[in-house]
Amino acid sequence: MNAAISKVSNPNLISECHNRLNKIGKMTLNSKIDEKTRQFLLNSTPKRLKELAQMNCYAADKIKSELDKKYGENNYVMIAVGRSISAIAELMEKMGADTRIIPLSGLRRWDERDIQKDGLEIYKTFLVQKGLSKTDLKQNKNKTYILMDYAHYGRSLENTEKILKREDMLGNADNLISMSANNVLGDDFALRKFEYLFMYSRFKDYSYVGKLHIDNLKDVYNQCSPERIKEYQSNITQGLRKLFWFNVFDSYLNQNYKKAFPLQEMNALYKHYLSAKAMKNYLKRELEKQQKDVDTLINKK
Repeated sequence: MNAAISKVSNPNLISECHNRLNKIGKMTLNSKIDEKTRQFLLNSTPKRLKELAQMNCYAADKIKSELDKKYGENNYVMIAVGRSISAIAELMEKMGADTRIIPLSGLRRWDERDIQKDGLEIYKTFLVQKGLSKTDLKQNKNKTYILMDYAHYGRSLENTEKILKREDMLGNADNLISMSANNVLGDDFALRKFEYLFMYSRFKDYSYVGKLHIDNLKDVYNQCSPERIKEYQSNITQGLRKLFWFNVFDSYLNQNYKKAFPLQEMNALYKHYLSAKAMKNYLKRELEKQQKDVDTLINKK
């Protein structure tokens, strides 16, 4: 987690928030928090972190509502792939949706040869423990299993589906499909600037899972929950994640996320990442990556 995202200028204040949140214990939508503690935590939360919590609520509510409408409540399993939408899926689960969150990253330039058989077997065991197996899909053939991720080019999501539909994994089941969060969010994806929040990894900082490269699938258990991920072991990152979730729950319960817009966060993005110079450098890097992909394909042939 990148602490800088929240402009943390007073670690002692975050430490005090962490201490108070620890006294509350494991937070849920029904956690009892006295008003004095609630106000202290709200007043101590950096504005940009609060904005991201509200946007997380908005996205979870929107995606759950759209999937409920399309498939019917309890008629689908949403499988969040990787870090991008794991915080959204985590809230959807607490809202009553059937979700699974699986670590899997770096598939944009996936090559079949990158998969190691021992790693694939371990990953398959992990999926079985998450209720994702050939048997699960067959026994629940009336349910739709939806692989979901933010799609920049769409190749990572497409390759995830290819891997999981392998005969030695979940098989080519008709009820296993992929869907981008972009499409489900619809017009809100651009209007509420989710594209930039995803593109610049803003939700990843509070992810339930860690980064898991395709060439190291055997490390899945070390990256499968915030209690195991190395990046979450420091007090500052644990404190920020807890503070984020306090704000997510508070925003959801008080319904103050419905007109949310990440104004301060967007101002910071335009200043640091979306300036003309930054975009020019970004496009240059993208062109270099695309040329590298072309060269790799030519060399293979």
